[in-house]
Amino acid sequence: MAAFLAVLTPEADPVVGPLRERWDPSVRRGLDAHITLRYPFLPLRALSPRDQAMLADAVASVPSFHYTLARVSLFPTTVFLDPEPMASFVALRAAVEKIFERRLPEDPFPRYAPHLSVARHVRDAREEVMAALNAALPGGGEGIRAACRAVVLLERTGGGPWQVQLQLPLGKSHPI
Repeated sequence: MAAFLAVLTPEADPVVGPLRERWDPSVRRGLDAHITLRYPFLPLRALSPRDQAMLADAVASVPSFHYTLARVSLFPTTVFLDPEPMASFVALRAAVEKIFERRLPEDPFPRYAPHLSVARHVRDAREEVMAALNAALPGGGEGIRAACRAVVLLERTGGGPWQVQLQLPLGKSHPI
């Protein structure tokens, strides 16, 4: 059983959905637009009620926030959107890892870079994907505006789709 923590980004689906359907295999496994906080993570069955309460408290320690997806970036075979600001995503991940660090499976990507993947395994089509993504983004550098109000624990069993097992609200945002 695979599990991970993520921030779902439904605001992005109308813009990047058609591109993700073409170039991101995770769409076929029922995964909508999201920003991963921690993969892999512990499955729900491995979390006691106390663990779940600590996880909820860790997530709630970070105030809800707004972010924008406007910059197209690259990993070697992945085209993605960078969320701005990134600091709140980093704070969420750190709050969770602080509690569960000794129990978490090894992270294959220990240097965390929050991102919303649009195309994966596209080494030869990177330029085509980047051009299509830039054309799909709202003009004037506005990008996709989104709000992070919750973190979800997603699980997938066998070849089935990813399913939300827990929804954990962030803390109340503070007016500036």
